[in-house]
Amino acid sequence: MTKSFLYHFHGLGEVDFSEMSAADLPVLDMLSEERELEILPTVYLRRPALDAFDALVRAYDSYQELVPETRIRGFAVEGPMLGPEGGIPRAGVWTPTVTEWHQLAALGRYGLRYIVMTPDAMELEDEVAAGFTFADLLVSFYDNGCRIALGHFHRDSPERGARRMRRVIDFLHGRYESSPYLVLTDHLYNDMPCNFRHAYRTADELAQRDEELSAVVSRPWNRKVLAGLLGPVPAEMILAAQERKLFPCINFDGCHVDLEVVRRTVEYLSADKIIALTDHTETASMAQERLVDDGSLLWRRDDGKVAAGMSGPDRQRENMSYIGLSEQQIGQVFWENPRAAIEYTITSR
Repeated sequence: MTKSFLYHFHGLGEVDFSEMSAADLPVLDMLSEERELEILPTVYLRRPALDAFDALVRAYDSYQELVPETRIRGFAVEGPMLGPEGGIPRAGVWTPTVTEWHQLAALGRYGLRYIVMTPDAMELEDEVAAGFTFADLLVSFYDNGCRIALGHFHRDSPERGARRMRRVIDFLHGRYESSPYLVLTDHLYNDMPCNFRHAYRTADELAQRDEELSAVVSRPWNRKVLAGLLGPVPAEMILAAQERKLFPCINFDGCHVDLEVVRRTVEYLSADKIIALTDHTETASMAQERLVDDGSLLWRRDDGKVAAGMSGPDRQRENMSYIGLSEQQIGQVFWENPRAAIEYTITSR
């Protein structure tokens, strides 16, 4: 078994991270040691569970002092400010008050490493609440040591989404010491507007796969064609990664993103600029919402939307080898890069 850093996933063994308590910390440590993992549990946070999550992260801060060799490297939260299209648990999208935002941000001092947030919900100057702008919200997290992972975009205006994302990136790099680890992302291509089909899951879709993918992966990729080929949002994210202003994540399960698209992306960016994200769970529920197993290696909501994957690190490593990644490259995307990202410390200018 090869060691892996599971950077963004939702459940291990029988533990649904969105419903866990401090009592689960030693259980997760034991499972992680057995499987040679280091983990960053990712939580879908229901509003009624905010105080319990607060208590969990604070308990984790004490736990890691008692267990310095812990394989749990902190926590991440997906939401609650997300675009409307994804298949996340319904209770995971809500509008915090300023007090609740500050409560979440303060957890950066205790082990909350990043929070997934749509960067195109509003302009930096727009108010989340009276006297509290979107820029203020970002600063409240960064000043507490917690970063933003960009993801779950709106679909109605890709150009606006790309522009607002770039403004967020430039704002953060202007206020804090620049690093490729300063801004993180959720999964590349998923839950963002694209100009092409990035996954083929039904018989009808698969019948069109070869022809459609050829138009995307066979053409030369460069800065001039990316926006038209992929869409403004994924193109801007890839360009920012080339500039070393963010670290994109991509799923190697073959179900969230077709492996040919993954291969072409790794070729274009190189493995030293990518983090592997499994986005899977081993439990049949997330945030008190039951998941459906339809035999597709994807967990779905009851309305058919994809909620999470089933493919853990072993299967994803096999897929990496299949598309031509070397052992050294696999180690980069699945161990070195995510560990470096989580160990990074924010520094103000």
